[in-house]
Amino acid sequence: MSVMSVNLTIEQGEDFSHTFNLINPDETPASIANYTAAGTLKKHPGASTGYEFTISLNTTTAVASIGLPRETTKLLSPGRYYYDLFLIAPDGTRKKRVDGNIIVNGSATLPE
Repeated sequence: MSVMSVNLTIEQGEDFSHTFNLINPDETPASIANYTAAGTLKKHPGASTGYEFTISLNTTTAVASIGLPRETTKLLSPGRYYYDLFLIAPDGTRKKRVDGNIIVNGSATLPE
């Protein structure tokens, strides 16, 4: 499994979600049975503050879904951020599967 680089956009103050099809180099679905996942959004990779994604894995279809609620996205300052998504094998081995930049678009009217 190789690392996919995918750039995304978040609208400040809105719920955010995105799905990834995890595929092998030969375009077949990745085998992720019994895997878990972890993913974080940060201003830059070394930043001390990060926002953990909620993540769900469909191990049958090899689809990973990430999300952040609007309560979190309204805390984000507009600008460029970095994110990544790791899969964690049953033996604890971690492999980065997705990374990229996320642009947070500002909002003049943030929800309460």
